[in-house]
Order: sequence, then C-alpha cells, then structure tokens
Amino acid sequence: MILICKASIFGPKEVGESDVLIGGNQILAIEKNINPKLLPGDVKVIDARGMAVVPGFIDGHQHFTGGGGEDGFKSKAPEMQLSMNIANGVTTAVGLLGTDSLTRSVENLYAKTQAFNAEGMTAFMLTGSYWLPSPTICGSVGRDMVYLSPVIGVKLAMADHRGPIFDEKDLATLASEVRVAALVANKPGIITVHMGMDYNGMDQIFEVVKKYGIRPDIFVPTHVNRKNSKLRDQSLELAAKGAVIDATCANALPGENGQNHSAADFACLAHDNGLFEHVCFSSDAGGSLPQWNGDKSKILSMGIGTPASLLFELKQLVLVKGIALAKALQPLTTTPSGIYGLKGQKGEIAVGAHADLLVLDGDTLEIRDVMAKGQFMMRNKKLVKKGYFE
Repeated sequence: MILICKASIFGPKEVGESDVLIGGNQILAIEKNINPKLLPGDVKVIDARGMAVVPGFIDGHQHFTGGGGEDGFKSKAPEMQLSMNIANGVTTAVGLLGTDSLTRSVENLYAKTQAFNAEGMTAFMLTGSYWLPSPTICGSVGRDMVYLSPVIGVKLAMADHRGPIFDEKDLATLASEVRVAALVANKPGIITVHMGMDYNGMDQIFEVVKKYGIRPDIFVPTHVNRKNSKLRDQSLELAAKGAVIDATCANALPGENGQNHSAADFACLAHDNGLFEHVCFSSDAGGSLPQWNGDKSKILSMGIGTPASLLFELKQLVLVKGIALAKALQPLTTTPSGIYGLKGQKGEIAVGAHADLLVLDGDTLEIRDVMAKGQFMMRNKKLVKKGYFE
C-alpha cells in the first residue's frame, strides 16, 4: 500500500489537508490522519506537505501513431511514447487518426492503444478518421465499438478544406449507428468532430439535431477555440444544449495573427456564459499543427502537439486568470471523465476511484510525482517507468 500524507487534496473539489491511502489500483481511504503503523503489511509513506494532490489528467485528443503528412512524407510526425504522457501528467488518453488514413490505419492505432494500456497508463481510441465513410477494423463503426474494447466512438472532420464531403443524412446515419452501438456495448458513444475554419461551421450538426432528433451530446466538437466568431457562437450554443466542447491547448500564448484563442481564454468565455462545466481541454499531442497561407494552398510552418500544453493552460487559468484550482481542473478531469464514460473511476480523487494521481507544487503547479493505476510512474520529477522501447 501507498500512503500520501499531509497533502492539499483537490479531487477536483477542494478537500483540504488529508492523507490518501492507495492499494492496488484503487483509492482505499481519504482521512485527515491515517496512521501507517495501524495498517497491515508494508506501507510506503510519501510526504506531500506543501503539495497539491490532484487527479491525473484525461486527454481526449491524441495522435498515438503520429499525425501530419500534409507536407509530404517528410512531415509525418512520429508515434508517441509513454513518457510523453507521464511526464506531463496524463494518465488517461484517447487516441485517434487525423487527415492521414492512407499511410496510417485504425489497426495500427488499435495496437498502439493496447500497448499504452500494457505499459501502465489507460488508453482508449476512436475508430474512423477525417473521412466519411469511416475507415474501420471490423467493417463498420458500430461493429468496432461493440467488438473492440478500447473503441468508445468515432472521429470525423467537418468544415475543413481537406474534406470530407457529406450531407445531413449521412451525418444522422452515422450518429444513429454510434448511438445503437453505444447502447449494445454500454459505452459512451461519441463523435469527436474536428472543426475546421470553413464558413458552414457546425450547421450540419444543428440540422441533424433539429431534423432527425439526434442527441446534441453525442457530438464533441474539437478545436473550437479558433478565431472564428461563428464557430465560437455555435460552440456555446451547442454547449447550452448539453454537449461538451473541446478546446485545444497550446504551449504558449497565441500571437495576434494566430489562428486560435488560448484554451484558457475560451474556458473563461464559457465561464462568463455559465458553461464552464461543458468545456474540456485536449492537447492534440502527436498531431501536426500546420500554419497555412491565406488561400490554404501552402504550409508556412509545421509544429507537433504535445501533452505539455495541458499544464500550460491550467497554469494560465489558475495563476493568470485567477480561477480557483478546484474549478480550473474540471476541463482536464471531471468533464472529460463524464463524456468518456469514466465517471467514478477517472478524473476524481474519491474512495473507490482509480489511483491516477498527480502531486503538484502548491505554488507553481509544477508536477513532482505521477501515479497511474496505483503505481508511481514519476517520482521527484524523474521518470521511474518508461515505454517498452524508451
């Protein structure tokens, strides 16, 4: 067993100074004082005075097998490694494909997802890619969701110059298939929608909700913090209907000519509209971050997403925007745990929940320790568990 002592607990709700007892993969007890001498067997005691203990981050948008390729084969990003997540506090992640489902496959994504699970973190995946019809493993989106345990939904792109082209009936059919498969397999059943910058925005989502009675909360639009007033307004409107909208994090504040607002700024906008609990953060880790010219005929520069952006945006919310840590943690913990079907297991510090924890410096919010599945993966800022080939 492991006993974390004298920490300020944010579960993410602020609990105050307490001790946390961990056994196996679970949190066994949270008390003001737990005497290790009264516990059976060997107990490892971790002094966390002056530290904040928070849930491990849940990142719902990662390119496990790499992204990119829009600037030729040389621009294909490499696949991610376990340490990229652990060092940045991510203990649960959802993998997906992006633009490229020609040289990358959902089969390869499935293998990488299971590798991450075997290496010590928790990983899920979305079938499909940008395209519709969606590439799948078992022959259909529904069959992938029912027969492949880590598949919890599907990826799709919309309002993007790279495609795909589909109509409202196609989207409604996909949403119905996802809904039925989710019921059969007892899974969340989501459609993560990459939102581009094209003029039509989320028009098709609102049309299928209105015309076909599709539940708004089946859609999780991502990259919603673009500098696009229509997308901003539609995102808030969809959130008001019950959906969760996903803001993409960055490692630095955007410049005046950048394409995006910071995730922290977008969360504050949602907060001002009473919708903070409907915003989650993700990193786009492993994915390419192309900067296009005006007519989108040429890539001017290329970056790669990293999970480090999650902590950067959390610090912006707490240390710059003045949002209380308990609230600022929600887009990285309880909100994504809800949409990914993990409530009561991930994203919270509570008795019976999985022991995925971060120990943060109480002042700077820097990560000192990372625990996933009840095992320390990083201690005193040093990785103690790496991926198979690291």
